[in-house]
Amino acid sequence: TTTGVLYRATVDLPVDASVVITASHNPPEYNGFKICKKSLPMAGQELQELKITFDENNFKKGKGVIKKLPEFEKDYLKIVTENAGIPQRKIRIAIDCGNAVPGPLTIKLMEKLGVDLIPVHCEWDNKFPNHPPDPTRPKNMEDLSKAVIENNAEFGIGMDGDGDRIGVVDEKGRFIHPDRLMTIFAKDILGERKGGTDLERTVFFDVKCSMALEDAIRSAGGIPVMVRTGHSFMKRELRNNPDSPLAGEMSGHFFLNDRWPGFDDSLYNTARLLEIIGREKSPEEGGPLFSDWFTDLPNYASTGEAKVPLIKDREETMEIVSNAFADLQKSTVDGVRVRYPEGWYLCRPSNTEPILVMRAEATSEEGLKEIKEDVEHRLGSVINLKKFHES
Repeated sequence: TTTGVLYRATVDLPVDASVVITASHNPPEYNGFKICKKSLPMAGQELQELKITFDENNFKKGKGVIKKLPEFEKDYLKIVTENAGIPQRKIRIAIDCGNAVPGPLTIKLMEKLGVDLIPVHCEWDNKFPNHPPDPTRPKNMEDLSKAVIENNAEFGIGMDGDGDRIGVVDEKGRFIHPDRLMTIFAKDILGERKGGTDLERTVFFDVKCSMALEDAIRSAGGIPVMVRTGHSFMKRELRNNPDSPLAGEMSGHFFLNDRWPGFDDSLYNTARLLEIIGREKSPEEGGPLFSDWFTDLPNYASTGEAKVPLIKDREETMEIVSNAFADLQKSTVDGVRVRYPEGWYLCRPSNTEPILVMRAEATSEEGLKEIKEDVEHRLGSVINLKKFHES
């Protein structure tokens, strides 16, 4: 089943921990374990301590009980429908599940919601014959874009391998970056919290997100707070700040914490998006096109997400990067994010690969060029920035 179903079961059932076997969108030969204590994922030091327990074979002995719960998926679909609501009108959309786990359950949910669905690669095939199930890469959304255009759908949704992330394309099949998609959730939720406390209007986002998202949160009456990338860190922020209604990442993880318990779930987030879109008239009746939801957002100049090989020691490299920008204002909440008059530059070590993730954004193409030139001047002699300049 999906990661979202497991998260919901962890919240609703009397259990202490949960495990799902998944490698998400990684190549099919990979697999792994996503482990939660209560409703929080294990990460960082906790995982290292668990590894030591395994290495030392230091387990408690006892007898467990296996209890199958085949009906929980039905309960889950009911809970999602009750918490998101049936869209107020018929919506035609295409959904591409990349032959991954969410496919069959997604079809069932769309039937319950009364959606006119064009399914794309919703059959299970663990070889991922069509494309990797990663909806944050435009190349993986090409089949979805084609389906949207050919079937005159209002928009398209892509899901990842284990069902905790989404991406979208508009009515013309154009890829919409996840941080722009997050503005729809932010405006809707903050619109219900006008006059709320600061924390009730606080929205968390990760260091890779655009300035346009910060602008949109402020314009909607919210307080944007930048935090570390990673679903486990986002959930801890919401656990520590339970009145905050929303968090999200550039990777397509969205954590709705108003009517939902603050975990990332492709199916629930899809249902909530449909609820919001369904309040407006259809485009045929004079309502907005999907692309119209983003017309007030500035299109800032930006690089892609560059993956630069990490040659030296991770900590040593990040110290070099930080020192190189000693004269500029910067955040070190996750790697180094440097603020420029017209934009920003980010360098952070990946949590899962021996690479540096780099990204830059500016209010103009000329501003972006100047930032890239400054980064080259400061770091070019110690880090090969070819991939950054090409992104």
